[in-house]
Amino acid sequence: MGPLPAGKPVHPPRSSRRLSDAVSSRASHLYVCRPVLRKARSATQWRIVLSSLAAVLFPVPHAPAQEAAAPQVFAGARIQEIYRLRLDRGDLLLETILDTIRKNNIQDGAVLTAAGSLSECTYHRVKSFGAKPEDEFITVKAPMEILNINGLIAAGEPHLHLTLSADQGAFGGHLEKGCEVLYRGEITIAKFSGPALARKPNKDGIPMLQPK
Repeated sequence: MGPLPAGKPVHPPRSSRRLSDAVSSRASHLYVCRPVLRKARSATQWRIVLSSLAAVLFPVPHAPAQEAAAPQVFAGARIQEIYRLRLDRGDLLLETILDTIRKNNIQDGAVLTAAGSLSECTYHRVKSFGAKPEDEFITVKAPMEILNINGLIAAGEPHLHLTLSADQGAFGGHLEKGCEVLYRGEITIAKFSGPALARKPNKDGIPMLQPK
């Protein structure tokens, strides 16, 4: 608001006076705002000041957000066995995990922990908000530390995400094939017993966990 013109103050319009009364009675802590209202010397200045205050004091209610569906919880699984993997220089990360799952018939389980280093890694990440995900595939060739890899195995198929660190900081996404160990890798895989799970596509074609 520019400098106020000299002269006799202009009385605010009747509607502005009513809004001013409502503002004053609505919250006593707005007492500090009254000098601003008294200095308003034109109807335009009154409308600017009071409309700003009204937006804070009398916000337009938003439509209630649609209630999200409750998450599905699948109970009853037990750890049947733990597998500890050692990967040497040049070994492939996901390919080794898949081979371990196949050889030990791990139909239901989880990758719990991972540590080590990589010289190359490919992963993908989502890059849209659409109902059907749009993926971006990224390959990084650099010395990298494995900060974590985890995810569930359902019907023998793992869904794994990893976090890496390099000069540019931490990054990661969905683990893909072609990630090569630099010095070593250590991975823990659990095999579950009990009610098994599988992934079935929902209405948008996204594979979701369901009882097998």
